[in-house]
Amino acid sequence: MAPTDELLSLDMGTDDCFYRFRRDFELTSTVVYVHLQNLDIIAQDHQTYGPGVIKDLRSNVEVWDQQWTTLTVFRKDGKVQYAQDQWKPHFLPPNATSGDLPRLNILDLEIRHGFKNRVSLIQLDIQRQILKICPFKYQLQYFTQEIKAYNTLSARGCSLIPRLSAYIFERSEEQIIGFICEEFQGRFARPSDYSDCRNSLLQLHSYGVVHGDLNKFNIIITADGPRFFDLEKSVLDTDEEISNDEFSLLQQEELDGLEKALHDEEGWGRPWLKLEL
Repeated sequence: MAPTDELLSLDMGTDDCFYRFRRDFELTSTVVYVHLQNLDIIAQDHQTYGPGVIKDLRSNVEVWDQQWTTLTVFRKDGKVQYAQDQWKPHFLPPNATSGDLPRLNILDLEIRHGFKNRVSLIQLDIQRQILKICPFKYQLQYFTQEIKAYNTLSARGCSLIPRLSAYIFERSEEQIIGFICEEFQGRFARPSDYSDCRNSLLQLHSYGVVHGDLNKFNIIITADGPRFFDLEKSVLDTDEEISNDEFSLLQQEELDGLEKALHDEEGWGRPWLKLEL
């Protein structure tokens, strides 16, 4: 019996595209990846439309319904050709995770709402929580840094960042591609919150971190004050490539840029739908 496929994510370039699919067989489910090296193999109006992508790939690739994990599809000598499992899916290196957090299969989670293409609201047990994933390899270095920042700051007793509650895997528990964290209750920061945000940012810096991508949509004003998230571009005082002087300069530059970030009207970093919790 042919599997049932669902497009989960895509990363399109000018000439090629990476696709990530959920694949359901009769007894099992998994996640598979496709690198389409020639976009014209798929009809232009199908390239970002899940059912169209699957229809065109199934008709062009004779092994589509067989079992594979990664597939490279390309055109050579005028013909569509393919290579199975020539590369492996990405996942966090083993030393990137710490603690005894549970590991959950992403296919077992129910998405309630998507904030961005990698950030969603889920219901886990009786709690609303935030799911963030790393669907493609090029994002892995930033995702790894964010995990490292959260774990380091949590170990140092910082309560200004979300608490991680679980790691998320695909195919096996060793292949971590996401995490679940607490959902902050509050609203996005405003220019009028400058004083509170500045004091909280100073406190965050005191734990040995530079946020690195500070904007008003990465700060939630809660009942307990400002809270920070999205630390993919953060810098830690333990990072080997940064000197003490460079680290202090980055902290000062971030502090000096806070007021401008809170006044920004371009909407950089805004989720798909405005979030006023």
